[in-house]
Amino acid sequence: MPAVAIVEDHLLLAETLCTALHQRGVDATVVPVQESAAMLGALLDAAPDVVLLDLDLGRFGDSTPLIAPLSAAGIRVLVVTGVAERLRVAQAVEQGAFGIQPKALGFDALLATATAVLAGVTVLDATDRAALLTDLAQARAERERACVAYRQLTAREQGTLQALGEGRSVHEIAGDWVLSEATVRTHVRGVLVKLGVGSQLAAVAAARRRGWL
Repeated sequence: MPAVAIVEDHLLLAETLCTALHQRGVDATVVPVQESAAMLGALLDAAPDVVLLDLDLGRFGDSTPLIAPLSAAGIRVLVVTGVAERLRVAQAVEQGAFGIQPKALGFDALLATATAVLAGVTVLDATDRAALLTDLAQARAERERACVAYRQLTAREQGTLQALGEGRSVHEIAGDWVLSEATVRTHVRGVLVKLGVGSQLAAVAAARRRGWL
């Protein structure tokens, strides 16, 4: 059983880290990056003490869904990331990440933190953890409040906003739905009034910013 499993889409970094851990007497292995289900199965089968998990796995996307099942299996997950977005980091903590290691701190810091996690040392201060989770809860509450207006839209108005968000014009929407352009413009006006914005562009921008689109 490897003590440390490394999941990193930058192979050079993964292999360098693996070699450095070996030099410290740590049994480490690099787990090939692949589809989420297959990778989770490989990690659970390997049953390491610690997984060093890159948060962004290139074309395989966000690794956050791996954190909860690994943590539930008793595997400590150190998230290694170049992501600066605080709420994404907070989501990783919420899912059970043992710690967060920014890549910006450098290789030596990463190696030291990985060794500490392997020894069971707490690397994420309780106050910092609580602050991250509080920020996440507040962001979700704000998003929920912001989305109330969108639930007031009729089904046609929601469809219209979605279509506008896809870059389709009123003329194209009317053709697709076999409606008159006047009818579609009525739906657009309904969207603008209910969202309190002055243009189609503003409606789409607000919907994207608030996470509705």
